[in-house]
Parts: sequence; C-alpha cells; structure tokens
Amino acid sequence: NSPQTSGVSGTGTAPPSLSPSPVPDFGSQSVGTTSAAKVVTLSNPSGVALTITSIGFTGTNPGDFGQTNNCPISPSTLAASATCTINVTFTPTATGTRSATLTVTDNASNSPQTAGVSGTGTMLPSLSPSPVPDFGSQNLGAISAAQAVTLSNPTSTALSITGIAFTGANPGDFGQTNNCGSSVAAGGNCTIN
Repeated sequence: NSPQTSGVSGTGTAPPSLSPSPVPDFGSQSVGTTSAAKVVTLSNPSGVALTITSIGFTGTNPGDFGQTNNCPISPSTLAASATCTINVTFTPTATGTRSATLTVTDNASNSPQTAGVSGTGTMLPSLSPSPVPDFGSQNLGAISAAQAVTLSNPTSTALSITGIAFTGANPGDFGQTNNCGSSVAAGGNCTIN
C-alpha cells in the first residue's frame, strides 16, 4: 500500500504591519513647535490576538517625535483581523534633518514592526539685534538717529505680518518705519528703523 498519504492543509495569513511605512515626511517645522499629527495604522491580519508590549521611538532623534494611540497594551490584546491607530507628531528640538523609527513591540514573529519618521527643524523668525542698543541721552522732543533692526524669516513658508508696534512702559516715546509690508518671504528679511 505504498505510499501512505494523509491530506494536510492550513491558511497562511500576513503578519502584523504598520501603514504607511515609512511615514510621509513632516517637512519643515519651527524648532519647539508641534506639527499636525500623521496617522499610522497597526493592522493584525493574523488569525490570533496580538499582545502589544510597547509603542515608542528609537533611532537618531527619538525625542523629536511623539505619539498617542488607541492600541490595547498588554495584558489587553488587539483582536485577530483588527486594527488600531497611532497618531505621530513632530516637535523638533534642533535645526536640520531629524529622524527616528516608530517601533511597536509585540508577540508576533516579525516583532518589532517599524516605520521611519522624519522632518526638518527650522529656526523661528527673529529680530536682530535684540535688544536694540540703547539710544543714550536724548533731548525732550528731539528725534534720535534711527537704529536698524532686521526681521529674519528662516522658515520655509512666508511670514504674515499683522502689525509692527511698541508695547511696554513708554511705547509713545518710540517710532518706526519699515519695509516689511504684509509678509516676509521664506528665507527673506526686512528692516525696521
């Protein structure tokens, strides 16, 4: 009766995964400010529940990225064929290219699941010099010589200007003229006298 045979069968399923991966670049973001969130989906297409032990960032600049999520963390589980979402934000701590890896650790055979994240930190608009050098002694009612102050916009987007004015203890004692207009182009500057 050779050969002896017995039928066997099974169902192949995909392992858990993050999508999109890599996460689309956050682009330029001013240092110390937080971007809008980008949504990453963790899918569990397998036939068994997924036990997630941690969600975080690794790599070069993990402290520049943050996340909130609705994923169940152990001892809770993500059901078979279920998904959960991770909202990723970018808060650069320095200028230049910043990157990290979103890392999900769990009990799947392909753990950890990862997705690259990146963005570019840019400087905030600034006035220079700041403070403006002291005008020294000035006769009452007399107008001093002007001192030039530069407003710089090192960001990648135009800077909208809604007003240039003085505040503080004696705003009426100072005046200014400028060539700034209603906006300063990305990478541009203007002068306030």
